[in-house]
Amino acid sequence: MLIIRRKILLYYNFFVDFIFCMSVKNEDVFLLKNPKFINHLKLINIPSNQSLQPTLEVNSSVDNSSFNLKFDKKAKSIFKQDSKSKLKKLKTGIIDSDQDQYNLLKKKNKNKPIDDTQDDLHNMVEGSIKSNKQRKKDKVKQKLNVNVDRNSYNKSVIINSPLTIEQLSIKLQIPPAEIITSLFLRGISVTVNQIVDISTATQVAQKYNFTVLNQNNKWQLKQLDKLQEVDSFTCINRAPIVTILGHVDHGKTTLLDAVRNTDFASKEVGGITQSIRAYEVNWSYDLLNRKLIFIDTPGHEAFSSMRLRCTQITDIVILIVAADDGLKPQTIEAIDYILAKKLPYIVAINKIDKIGINLNRITEQLANYNILSTDWGGKIPFIELSALKKINIDKLLTAVCKLAESINLKADPKRLAQGIILEAYLDKTKGVVVSTIILNGTLKAGDIIVSGNSYGRVKKIINNLGHELLTAEPSSILQVLGFYSIPQSGRYFNVVESEKEAKKLITKSSSYSFTENKKNLLNSHIKLYSYNNKTNIKNLNLIIKADTQGTIDAIINSFIQIPQNKIKLNVLISNLGVVSNTDLDLAFNTQALIIAFNINITSNILHTAEKLNVQICKFVIIYDLIDYVKNYMLNLIDPEHEKTLIGEAEVQTTFSINKGIVAGCIVTSGKLKKNALVNVYRSDQLIYEGVISSLKRMKDDVDEVIFDHECGIMCANYNSWQSQDLIKVYELYEKPKIL
Repeated sequence: MLIIRRKILLYYNFFVDFIFCMSVKNEDVFLLKNPKFINHLKLINIPSNQSLQPTLEVNSSVDNSSFNLKFDKKAKSIFKQDSKSKLKKLKTGIIDSDQDQYNLLKKKNKNKPIDDTQDDLHNMVEGSIKSNKQRKKDKVKQKLNVNVDRNSYNKSVIINSPLTIEQLSIKLQIPPAEIITSLFLRGISVTVNQIVDISTATQVAQKYNFTVLNQNNKWQLKQLDKLQEVDSFTCINRAPIVTILGHVDHGKTTLLDAVRNTDFASKEVGGITQSIRAYEVNWSYDLLNRKLIFIDTPGHEAFSSMRLRCTQITDIVILIVAADDGLKPQTIEAIDYILAKKLPYIVAINKIDKIGINLNRITEQLANYNILSTDWGGKIPFIELSALKKINIDKLLTAVCKLAESINLKADPKRLAQGIILEAYLDKTKGVVVSTIILNGTLKAGDIIVSGNSYGRVKKIINNLGHELLTAEPSSILQVLGFYSIPQSGRYFNVVESEKEAKKLITKSSSYSFTENKKNLLNSHIKLYSYNNKTNIKNLNLIIKADTQGTIDAIINSFIQIPQNKIKLNVLISNLGVVSNTDLDLAFNTQALIIAFNINITSNILHTAEKLNVQICKFVIIYDLIDYVKNYMLNLIDPEHEKTLIGEAEVQTTFSINKGIVAGCIVTSGKLKKNALVNVYRSDQLIYEGVISSLKRMKDDVDEVIFDHECGIMCANYNSWQSQDLIKVYELYEKPKIL
């Protein structure tokens, strides 16, 4: 009787927990409310056309659809252990509640959190049927944190430079495939390694509710680039680095000529500065001789990267504004740099010697940017001067020394040297020449020097006067020889103890190549117009050879600003040095145009280029180069015409001659002209489009027939004229070519 009672209770518990059943023949799997009782199921053959009707109602929250189950070894082991433990417990007592089952499972898996036994089988089965490929995908998703709440509005991201789709996906924590698909649906075709510009990346980020922080003028310095803090007892006062910023032709170089008693401005090609130049100036202040380091910057819009580079290292800025011109685009750019980086600065209003100037207008314009002079209750010194006539130059230098004294600049000459690379180029006789400024420490001949992915041993140190030095202290302008490869302009350099340490730093460093990034952005220009307009965009291949890295930056930056809707610029090579035979071979095979900026071209290279029919264009002024490339691109554009209706005629009769069929017409409006474009309509349907090849008035050939006159018209290869045909005559005008 006891055995019968146990069996009844056992089967009762079984049916209470029963939700779905399993058919071995069809491999249909049904979910149990409690998987602990799966070992009590008798697996029997059920005909495929017979459906099981559970005796209890199925919980509506459980998915009632069948699915295929493949038990892995782990699942079988768990089921087997559960079966043994159940039989063991049946010998000693009766499991009469779900709580006992839960406690049993919890005891066996005490190190694993158990939410609900109903979910255990689901999780176990789901884990067993996942393929290795799916597991890998899950790992990648987990790495990218794709499960973040994308609808959250408290997300922000900094996008301050062009970046690849892969880099963007990591920033946004969005899978690359999703970004690529999103752009493709907008008509933009990209790959995971393709670079997109800031505006496109910003649009993608905003789609996912990111707030994009606009820091276009900020370079993220790597740990290697950060200068050590000066906290030693051996520190000394160092000379301030003073950068002159302003618009082109506002007198920056002329001001330095006035300070240095030189005439460098008159010798500049094209009358503009096209590179960074640094100078040392000695000035007497408070009866002491003070050294000042001045940096002259180019004012042309193409050299924005050079100006940005100088703001990274400067201690004081002189913002120069021409009194007769006021604030211009590059002046405003300089103001943005100053305010964003909170740099100490002085305003120099130049050209006060000119007639008809309005100094109050300049002061008001600057006040709009919250730059107030001391006369207006502000704290910024305004110096009114004339660089050409050397008026108030002493006041400017005194103001610079006073401001430098308040900053209290320090450096430690006992440390290993640290500084920044202003420019780098390749010299045929000297090798790699690097222009630097030492910001801290002392540089010695023989030191191991590292910058980004480049390093070397210092062979020579040459100061700004051309003298060779054995050591150089802080705030020194130097030319350093000894780098094994050309370092990136604008990066900091460090002196290390050994080559082993240098190589270790290079391995860890992820050098940001501004030039390469710009070139890749230019070459990866998104073909949005080709998708929308279904037109073929022509390519203009370019090989750029220049004297310095800063110049290459400026050239490529200028090319990016050129519209490329019809002609796409494709930079094959952009490097320093002279044009070589390898460059000629590449240009010949790719039909590329060679751009040579401020470098000499040997007669042998010119002769070989002429034989290969390769075009080499040499320039010394950047705006001449930009204008030439723009015009070259315009010449590649196919001419486009606009047709203007000049007259209409109606066919009255037709007659045949030896040359074909002539349409006898009367001009109903305007005039008809020989060689004009005609459209022939019959019953409002266009049946022919061609050109008037012959136009006669009476029996005479004429070039034009005016309103209300009769004439004969003949078109080559068209003889299907009929009475009442309507002729519309158009004159073609070539449209001005635009990029």
